[in-house]
Amino acid sequence: MKDDLLEEENIESEKIRVESKPEKCPVCGFSPVAAILYGDIGYSPQLSQQMEKREVVLGGCSIYPDKPRWQCSKCGTKFYKRSKYNNV
Repeated sequence: MKDDLLEEENIESEKIRVESKPEKCPVCGFSPVAAILYGDIGYSPQLSQQMEKREVVLGGCSIYPDKPRWQCSKCGTKFYKRSKYNNV
């Protein structure tokens, strides 16, 4: 039980929290940073184009609070939206 709590704290401390979508990845310098889309996303030609341009990535069907909002299209670093409820 105690180990589980320590692991959760370490995961939380490793999250990169930002005020808004970064223009480029601070880890590898790649641009653009993609928005992550969650839920049951319907296919469209526009979505396909955005994915080809690396403007969006699909994040899966599960939707819950504090999921990452953006992801580097090159190195995969995920970015979380900073909120007034985050202590970081």
